[in-house]
Amino acid sequence: MTSPTKKKILLADDDASMRRFLEIILRKADYEVVSAEDGLAAMQMALETTFDVIVADAIMPHLTGYDLCRMLRGDPDKKDVPLIILSGLEQNEAEDCIADVYLVKSANLKEELLETLSNIFAETGK
Repeated sequence: MTSPTKKKILLADDDASMRRFLEIILRKADYEVVSAEDGLAAMQMALETTFDVIVADAIMPHLTGYDLCRMLRGDPDKKDVPLIILSGLEQNEAEDCIADVYLVKSANLKEELLETLSNIFAETGK
């Protein structure tokens, strides 16, 4: 049985250790991962390349995950790309977010992120 094409994920987090941790988790789960060190780099990559999902830290230099989300939602070609926001804050403490999913960075982040991605791909049929 041949495996389908790997899902391509854009990962944006300014914390190098968190970014590396998430890269390892996602690659072990057989996703293709492209990383950005801040929101501005993530925006440039998102506009130049097609991704199946974007995972972004809420608070980053140059452009926050929330700003990235708002800008992508305003782009007709990118508005439907599923977007997951990661934050150290509870959702009710964060900005209004128009992301598809909001995950708190916690001890369960690995399991929650992988389950969320699985659900997104099941819902979109990708």
